[in-house]
Amino acid sequence: MRILYEKILETFDNNKECFVDKELIAPKFIDLYDSQPDTPEEFEFMCPAIFIDYNIVWERSGSQRIGTLLLEVHCLSSDTPETDNHSQRLPEGLQKIDFYETVADLLDGLATEETSGLVLTAERPVTTDYFNYHILTFECTISRSYKGKRFADGTVEGVKMADSNIKQYLVD
Repeated sequence: MRILYEKILETFDNNKECFVDKELIAPKFIDLYDSQPDTPEEFEFMCPAIFIDYNIVWERSGSQRIGTLLLEVHCLSSDTPETDNHSQRLPEGLQKIDFYETVADLLDGLATEETSGLVLTAERPVTTDYFNYHILTFECTISRSYKGKRFADGTVEGVKMADSNIKQYLVD
């Protein structure tokens, strides 16, 4: 997951012009999700912000772990005017949708050496006491080498035992 997260950071850092071209502000803050939109008083961040949450269901196949990764991208856009049909500033209000779509376009298909390309599978609005924002859900396959448990044989020499009871625990 670390490799994918770093690739996401790099993608946003290298593609700020995708936002600028649409007269949007590129994400100013990206972090792993830790309920920041629900409790912003406990965190310091600037909008627009992106928070990455994920869930992996693993299976083991020989020396590989293969998993299905669900990636949730919490997109908090900058404050925009209202989007109701009477809003005088409706085009500006709709920029939040442009922001979500730009984020989705940048991430859709993103792959790393341990993941297949991300596929956008769902999106939904979220309302908290502090923010109205959007969650984009992506899915991909992730793999990792399985190292298993490794033990080394060894000998301990010249250790003085202060209490013979310790020896009893080692034998059991």
